Amino acid sequence: MAVTEAIKEALWLRGLFGELSLHHGVTTVYCDSQSAIHLTKDQMYHEKTKHIDMQFHFVRDTIDEGKVLVQKISTKDNPADMFTKPLPVYKSKQCLDLVGIRYC
Repeated sequence: MAVTEAIKEALWLRGLFGELSLHHGVTTVYCDSQSAIHLTKDQMYHEKTKHIDMQFHFVRDTIDEGKVLVQKISTKDNPADMFTKPLPVYKSKQCLDLVGIRYC
């Protein structure tokens, strides 16, 4: 569900940039869940995926059209971890470096 929401946000930003006449290619959304990436590429009905709704099918169509690409990002390279889980100080500093924030 999180990757679906991220893709919907990416599509909204694509629309905004399009209205500003800024041309762009494929939008890349990074995900650290291999299972979620597989669902975006080949979603088959399974007991564990029964909660996926029509929004996901819209997202799948967008991926199939080539507007959005979902790629794997390793945990060590994922700056979003600093917003989603408690981290030791060294990992927090690494995440800040990844987004270009300098700390004292």
